Amino acid sequence: MKGKQLFRTTFRVMVLSALILSFALTACATMVNTVLGPVPAEKLGTTLVHEHFVFAYPGWSADATIAPYDFSEALVTNLGVIEAAQRHGIETVIDATTNDVGGRDPELYKVLAKATGLNIICSTGIYTEHEGSPAYFKTRQEWYGTDITKMISEIFITEITKGIGTSGVKAGVIKVGTSGGGPISRYETAVLKEAVVAQKATGVPIITHTDGPAGGVEQAELFLSEGADPKKVMIGHVSNSGDINYHRAILEKGVYIAFDRIGLDIYNPTQVIVENIAQLCKEGYANRIMLSHDTVNYWIGRPYEPPEPALKALADWRIDHISRNVIPALKERGVTDEQIRIMMVENPKNLFLGK
Repeated sequence: MKGKQLFRTTFRVMVLSALILSFALTACATMVNTVLGPVPAEKLGTTLVHEHFVFAYPGWSADATIAPYDFSEALVTNLGVIEAAQRHGIETVIDATTNDVGGRDPELYKVLAKATGLNIICSTGIYTEHEGSPAYFKTRQEWYGTDITKMISEIFITEITKGIGTSGVKAGVIKVGTSGGGPISRYETAVLKEAVVAQKATGVPIITHTDGPAGGVEQAELFLSEGADPKKVMIGHVSNSGDINYHRAILEKGVYIAFDRIGLDIYNPTQVIVENIAQLCKEGYANRIMLSHDTVNYWIGRPYEPPEPALKALADWRIDHISRNVIPALKERGVTDEQIRIMMVENPKNLFLGK
């Protein structure tokens, strides 16, 4: 009997110790805000770092009488797109839609995540002065001399820590952008600086839009001058440029870069992007590169009617282009399976971990 009691006691101690260890490891893990709640960064898996489930440029509401937003249609469309992505092992998608454009829909994201098991990470952020909705803040800034900076960081921090509206969804990344390749405007400078304030307050990564084919170096320099953690900064849309020296110049700042418009061949042919990624991998940069498409699965408003040349250039702009076409092309150019895993799994995870 004494032997059995000793065994039971020892077994209970072992189980309790294991539970305590598990709890401690979970508590220490870096958690990422997804639309269904926090998930350990280590559980994100294969990730597309810049896509849009629904999108509309500002002003779409002027056409809402004729072409209103159809939630049900957006849901059906996105379920099909997610199914295509998951067939290729995609486990997480960052939706990079900012607050001031059309289409950021946390309620839709929740339904999609529950139905498919996909991790969806929602953004808080403000888009570019050229294509966003700057009038709300600029009238305060320019007409009344209002310091809009605190207003902006308060939005970001609140949506990260408390949630977006009444949805209960907490943002997991801060998305900001700049227009063109010239000096960053006064308005955009304020937005980027407050993204750093929010990053410092919450630990959430910053991801960016660059109109390009330039602007990424200037973004990185501004973030660093404000004290941002470079390991939690991803400069986006570097694939707008075919100049590999531009990519190297951003990487020298210690930040991540994202070739995240792959398939949007109106900016740069996929072949050029593949060649540049392969060369950068040869140079040892695989651990600073991420890949995505910047797809829009559902456009709000009247359908776009692009001309024939544009249709040809957009033929591969789809959620599975990287998986089906780009990864095999990279392998043909000597990029290893491990380097692909680093770009698709490790780097998105490390962006949240700050590694």
